[in-house]
Amino acid sequence: MPLQPWFKVAQPREDLVLGKPLDAAEFAVHLDDIRLNRAAADYLEPKRFFERTFLTANLTTLATEVIRRLSGETLETSAVFNLATQFGGGKTHALTLLYHLARGGAKADQWPGVRKLLERAGISTNPEAATAVFVGNEFDAIKGRGGDDGTPFRRTIWGEIAVQLGNGSDEYFRHVAEHDRELTPPGGDVIREMLPADRPCLILVDELMNFISRFRKQGIPGPTYHFLHNLSEVARGRKNIVMAVSIPKSELEMTSEDEADFTRISKLLERVGKSVVMSSEREASEIIRRRLFEFDANLVDREGKGIWGQEAVKVCNEYADWVQSHRHQLPGWFPVDSARDEFLAAYPFHPLTLSVFERKWQTLPTFQRTRGILKLFALWVSEAYRSGYAGAHKDPLITLGTAPLENSLFRTATLGQLGENRLEGTITTDICGKSDSHAVRFDNEAIDAIKKTRLHRKVAATIFFESNGGQASNQATEPEIRLAVGEPGLDIGNVETVLNALVSSSYYLAAENKKYWFSLSPNLNKLLADRRANISAARILERAKTEIREVFSKGPSVDRVYFPEKSNAIPDRPQLTFAILSPEFNMTNDSTHGLLESLTRESGSSARTFKSGIVWCVPDNITALNDEIRKMLAW
Repeated sequence: MPLQPWFKVAQPREDLVLGKPLDAAEFAVHLDDIRLNRAAADYLEPKRFFERTFLTANLTTLATEVIRRLSGETLETSAVFNLATQFGGGKTHALTLLYHLARGGAKADQWPGVRKLLERAGISTNPEAATAVFVGNEFDAIKGRGGDDGTPFRRTIWGEIAVQLGNGSDEYFRHVAEHDRELTPPGGDVIREMLPADRPCLILVDELMNFISRFRKQGIPGPTYHFLHNLSEVARGRKNIVMAVSIPKSELEMTSEDEADFTRISKLLERVGKSVVMSSEREASEIIRRRLFEFDANLVDREGKGIWGQEAVKVCNEYADWVQSHRHQLPGWFPVDSARDEFLAAYPFHPLTLSVFERKWQTLPTFQRTRGILKLFALWVSEAYRSGYAGAHKDPLITLGTAPLENSLFRTATLGQLGENRLEGTITTDICGKSDSHAVRFDNEAIDAIKKTRLHRKVAATIFFESNGGQASNQATEPEIRLAVGEPGLDIGNVETVLNALVSSSYYLAAENKKYWFSLSPNLNKLLADRRANISAARILERAKTEIREVFSKGPSVDRVYFPEKSNAIPDRPQLTFAILSPEFNMTNDSTHGLLESLTRESGSSARTFKSGIVWCVPDNITALNDEIRKMLAW
């Protein structure tokens, strides 16, 4: 019985099923949007947010410590957290989780996963806290905020935090109003007055470097640093205050001054608080599955990961069996003995579909670890679901080779992550996107076993992903390719056959010592093709005649007449004559037969007497000859 296609086992989100994949903006929500009730429902509705959030080990630790601290427990907790991870690494998502917990109070006890957090924290119920949010790329220090909406006018981070803690009133802001006007950071005594004394307090700061960099000329960096320093010291002295700060570390976005401020603030937060890394490659698959597929909160294992049905287990078992039976032809780093667990952990994705981004792509300066992957896979799942139900493909797993590179939106998103849009031509020429793309054409012309599995296309797409993400390893090895495209029933020898075909004809594929890579540089196949296109028909005909003369000049001494066009060019006499027709004419051309009959019957203006003396030499089909001559001239 054939394996079930993945899309009949794992149900994508409704928007993906409808062909409306989420844009990356959906995975990059601002805390201000949540605070002001203008974010997407997945982020705005707490219960729905927790349903779609996988509590990774690090996220669980962070949330547990915050719950304990806000509950007044100081043992094994921190008052200050520094979320200084890679750009797009899940920091805002973590801050959003803390925001909903603090705002939800006891109501959060019933949200998916919160009971687990409370048990680990040793706290009976989730504490409610006064909450303030400062988003650096939203707040404008020149225009300020408020003054015309019933809230006090403020221009600083401390002014904004004070107003939010007072729910828009001046209850706490009045203590720092003058400091806000003078752009002078308040000291510890004043900060204690601007913080609620009768309840826990959570302060969340996101995109801090954006704020500091934009208002450098206004003198913002220094006062902001001193405020954070003073605030962190006050928080450490109180039992129920937590400050979590997100500082995106992206060298592409930083000037030397930015880098200096980043280093100074990071050292401050590391000294007074705790650094947190938000994502782990071992948990990436569950994060993606929870965000892109429908999820039953009741069907989870002890780690909170989703449990799949028997059809999924069957698929994973058969793939694992194939891997184990070909272990000596696969990469040594893949845990063959635990292949079943690897496939189950990644389902409905193939393990390499996820791991390539951790193994290679995360080294790219432009790569967004969480947000970028989610955008890619939202587009990927939506397109694969559509094509699967349309009857085109029924793959048991989502593999690297099935990436919808023919889809322009997906292609653009992929190249954006790579930071190299010029690879567009490489993809459409050698992989897919056009009807005459090399891999697509080879599959259409291949034997049934290769054509049915679209093996040329899968191998080519795999090479693209494996060879274009890594700075340390920018090649796809043959064992990696075998593992990525291998599936139950596949003759592994066909992979080498396909590789040979791709190397011999692709324009941007290079190979050396069983390693393969796509690049921007055209190979000899491309250079040859370009030169072939510039060879004129007249040059080909001229060279063909030269070669024919050379061949026919050898042999017995029989009269030869080369390329006759008129009957009087062939002598009418009682002896054998080889009449060698011009390669312009061949037996597939109807006009050739008429010409032969005319030249045989006539001799000038009279009828030919010795017709049987002519031995005609006529090309059967000139196409192959012309192709070889074109190639020779191009070389």
